[in-house]
Amino acid sequence: MVQQVIQIANLTPEQLGQLFDTHLQRALSNYTPPAPEGSDLPELLTRRQTSDTLQVSLTTLHDWSLDTEERPAVLLPLKINGRVLYRRVDVLAALKQPRRFKHTKAVEGRGK
Repeated sequence: MVQQVIQIANLTPEQLGQLFDTHLQRALSNYTPPAPEGSDLPELLTRRQTSDTLQVSLTTLHDWSLDTEERPAVLLPLKINGRVLYRRVDVLAALKQPRRFKHTKAVEGRGK
């Protein structure tokens, strides 16, 4: 491995700044930012894709689409041609929300 030695004592502050700027510009010119979170998801997600992305069950996903007295719906589904779909932007926003949702009596009693 070849090492370069720079003698700092022989540089003025301006020269050091220019040297730093040159190296920084070179490093930034080779930088590729990471893809934004969720960019690999389609614009509209199915129920299964949404539940997999959020790592919740389909039942929880359904519960999150209901407005209750305690909280508004976490995700609003779209119904297109008989299919339930979710917008990618809404799913990504739900990923950032804290998950402190309690079951309500209406949700717990719906299977009766």
